[in-house]
Amino acid sequence: MALKNDIITLEYPINHFIGQCIRNGEFPIWFNTWGMGFPLESSLTWGIFSTPRLFFSAVFDYNIYALHTEFIFYVILAGWGMYYLLKNHICKDETLCLLLSLCYMLSGFMVGSTQWLLYITAAAFIPLVTASLLKLLYEPSFTNSLQFAVCYLLMFTSVYAAFNIITTYSLIIYLLIWLWNRSHNRYTTIKYILIAAALTLLLCLPCLYYTIEVLNNLERGSRLKASSAFFNSNYLHPGALSSMLLPFSSVKMGYSNTEGTMLNTYAGLLTLMLLPPAVWHTVKTKNRATGLLLLFSLFFLIVSFGEITPLRRILNILPGFSYFRNPAIFRFFFIFTLLIFLAKTYGSYKFKEIIEKKICRLVLWIAGLLCLTALLFHISAFKGMPETGSYDFVKSTTYNRTIVISAMIQAVIITSLLISLHRRKWKFARWLFAADLVINTLICTPFFSVSSYTPSQVNNLLNPVKGFPIQAKALSEVPTTFTDEKNNHWYNINIFKKEVSSLQSYPGPLILKNQENQDSGYLHLSKQLVFLRGDSVNSKINITIQRPGHVRVEAITDKSDTIVLLQNYYKGWKVLINNNESEIIQKQRPGIAAILPAGKNTVDFCYEKKGVLLSAIFVHFVAVVVIAMLIVGRIRRSKSFSLS
Repeated sequence: MALKNDIITLEYPINHFIGQCIRNGEFPIWFNTWGMGFPLESSLTWGIFSTPRLFFSAVFDYNIYALHTEFIFYVILAGWGMYYLLKNHICKDETLCLLLSLCYMLSGFMVGSTQWLLYITAAAFIPLVTASLLKLLYEPSFTNSLQFAVCYLLMFTSVYAAFNIITTYSLIIYLLIWLWNRSHNRYTTIKYILIAAALTLLLCLPCLYYTIEVLNNLERGSRLKASSAFFNSNYLHPGALSSMLLPFSSVKMGYSNTEGTMLNTYAGLLTLMLLPPAVWHTVKTKNRATGLLLLFSLFFLIVSFGEITPLRRILNILPGFSYFRNPAIFRFFFIFTLLIFLAKTYGSYKFKEIIEKKICRLVLWIAGLLCLTALLFHISAFKGMPETGSYDFVKSTTYNRTIVISAMIQAVIITSLLISLHRRKWKFARWLFAADLVINTLICTPFFSVSSYTPSQVNNLLNPVKGFPIQAKALSEVPTTFTDEKNNHWYNINIFKKEVSSLQSYPGPLILKNQENQDSGYLHLSKQLVFLRGDSVNSKINITIQRPGHVRVEAITDKSDTIVLLQNYYKGWKVLINNNESEIIQKQRPGIAAILPAGKNTVDFCYEKKGVLLSAIFVHFVAVVVIAMLIVGRIRRSKSFSLS
């Protein structure tokens, strides 16, 4: 079945638009069908500085199947990245690294965030950034400095901005702690850290510059009020921590000002089993490294509670933190740091040695008893069950029923684990730990991300148009949403037709500010995309080219008039009349106007930013070259290893 919600409403139409631009020789810098026009040149949007995004858009004829491919790639990349980080820098045992990577890749954060591709990309790139930093610290060199800069660039340009802010502060704090405890070769390390910082700034500066420029022109480009319900919405309620044992219950949890997608904190039965003995081991040995990791994990957990504790509000003193909401995204860093803590604690152990410990079995027994207790307390939820099919039953599932179903599933898996551990079936236990994650992912995703439509049905409903045809409809007649026979709402449908509409497409913060103007009465949005302001009966206009950043008009008028393009004005627009640049006399949003002389004229409305184009080419060139070098180097090392 197809993905649903925001990933279809936002990511899919925008990536489709970018893909169509690339395939039709258009630099995807101006998004003409989004809210009367919007620039695609920052990390606040789905911009053109992201090398992976342009890769998927260019390689695929971007449709719903390409979206699914890209989504699955990032989910798997999250597992690959975590495994690379753990195996190369933290933990020795391959089995433990693999299972903890699965716990990360199929965690409650990933399952709950499947409708936000920019959250999934964050989970994919953050382990790689962390691994590249550790490699730089332990093997300082220019090559590793450049590798870190490129990894950070990929993250910075491809994820939701809040993850960039939190990750950057976390890396700085880690660097300071690491350097404080470094006793030898400190100055060499600092030198290459500074080189890495300079390279990172050089690569990220174009995107950062244009991000600030866009931010200053957004309706929501100012700090959010920390006391507002909007700022504190989508938090992790402490009661939702029960999802660490019963993940399916998160799909029907009902806490005010938040939703189930923000409440799933599951990280696998393996994580639950290893956590208590790991905490005890840290306290007993007074290990500072693992102790700090545990404290950071708890810190992120408490911050994710939002306004329940004062920590989230206190963080607003740091630049950037007051610009985003959704405190529950901090639970990603809670899960990430928690898994690093477990890997670090058991870094010198074999997986077999760990699960042989009696305390691990005791934890599983306690978890099993908790599942049975939850099952007994809520067993009455199955009274009066509907005699309908499984689909109707799932759709009408209540919170109590989700607890019972989850408790039953977990109890069966825990019982099987205890039996396999008792009989010393270590390989079977590994499969059970993995199966636990897969099963709970499969039962949760229908509620969070899987629609009742197949991809082909979605494709038929949205019916994307290739290329950039000249639209015939008036702007007020172009629909942006429609409701199907199942009463499901489909937004931003005009993007697939490449048609500009004056109707609201999707409510959200990515809307340019309204610009004050004394003379705004002429902007009747029922008009065509380009029209003449005057009332001459002998005037005639004909649009010959309608591309995102270039609209050409052949105009005939018997007297001087004002010609208007109904697109938001943004720095970079210019008007050419008969190939001569003309002054833009009005920059009303929407509306770009210039004086048109009498007679026959060719008018070109062009959005051009050579600085964006050149800097994007430079950034993508460096990223592709470094990635290619890393791939070639790894292939050569693999061949050398095989031969030896």
